[in-house]
Amino acid sequence: MAKITYTDTPYKPFQADVPDNLVGKEGYAVEIVGGGNNNIQLYNAGIPIGVLFQRLEGSAGWNVRLFGKGGTLRAIAGGAINAPAYVKVQAGGKMIAANSADKCQGVAIYPDVMAANDVIEVIDNLQVMP
Repeated sequence: MAKITYTDTPYKPFQADVPDNLVGKEGYAVEIVGGGNNNIQLYNAGIPIGVLFQRLEGSAGWNVRLFGKGGTLRAIAGGAINAPAYVKVQAGGKMIAANSADKCQGVAIYPDVMAANDVIEVIDNLQVMP
């Protein structure tokens, strides 16, 4: 039987597919790059797995705050959002207000009025809006 490893914490280390592309992008959503190499890039059109938390010192490695672990997370607004609001990930890794029947990453709760590029707080609660 093969040994299976897993992460039972909200954070998991990954390697940047292109090391310098993620510098300064803490709070942006990321996806795994195909090909089985487990590298990450800013979210484009795949499946978002979490947000960049911090770069691992002296490497191309990053700690990613995984989605679905509960609590709140730090994200970057991609446009105007009024709290509380359902939010989803847009291409480029920022969060935007979601529309009816969208798959949402959670609920933006802080600050009350958010503008593009603001650091925001999101309740981590993956769901489909009613």
